[in-house]
Amino acid sequence: MDASVTTATNQAEETALIDCIVSGQASKFEILVGNYQQRIYASLVAMLGNRHDAEDVTQETFLTAFRKLDQFERRSSFYTWLHRIAFNAAIDLQRRKKRTKNLFSTGDKTETAEPKEYYSDSPASIVMAKETVCQVQIALSRLDEERRNIIVLRDLQGMDYAEIAKMLGIPVGTVRSRLHRARIELREIMNAMGIGDHATQPNQAALKNKTVAQGRDQR
Repeated sequence: MDASVTTATNQAEETALIDCIVSGQASKFEILVGNYQQRIYASLVAMLGNRHDAEDVTQETFLTAFRKLDQFERRSSFYTWLHRIAFNAAIDLQRRKKRTKNLFSTGDKTETAEPKEYYSDSPASIVMAKETVCQVQIALSRLDEERRNIIVLRDLQGMDYAEIAKMLGIPVGTVRSRLHRARIELREIMNAMGIGDHATQPNQAALKNKTVAQGRDQR
C-alpha cells in the first residue's frame, strides 16, 4: 500500500479513536498513551536532562491531554498537539527550576556535573555507548535551554520549521537562525570534548534511538 494512503488510514483511525474517547469511552485513551508515550518521554529526556523530570512531565502531559482532548481541533496531527503540551510543560518546569536556583543561589559558579541519568547498564545502552552517544548527550546538556530545545524539536523529533515556529511563537526565519547557532555551539562543545565534526550527525540519530530505548527500559 502507498505510504500516503497508509498515513491517511492511520489518521482516520486515530480520529475515530479520539471521537470515541471524547464521547465517553475514556478507557480507550490508553491506546493513545501506548502509541506516543515513548516518543514524548524520549523528547523530554533530551530537553530536561534527566529521567525523573521526564517521567513527571510525561505523566503531566497525558493527564492534560486527557482533560483537554475535546479541545483538540484537528488543525495539526495529534502528536504535534500532544508534543506542544509536553513542550510547554517542560518549559514551565525549566522556568520554575531556574527561579528556585536563583532564589537559593550563593553566587558561586561551579562546574555542572555530568548527568549520570544518561548512563544505563541495559544492553541497548551499552551498545550505543560504544558510539560515544553518552558524550553527545552530555554535550547537548551543556547548551542553554533555548538552543537545546530547538535542537530537540528539529534534530531529534524531526519537526518541520513551520511546526517549530508555531510551537515557539516565532517566525520560521528565527527558527532557522536559532537552530544554526545551536548546531554551531553543539559542534564546538563536542570538538572541545574530543568528538570530531563527522560524529555529530550520526550520533544525533543514535542519541534519538538510545533515548527511545531508555524509555522502553523504564516501562
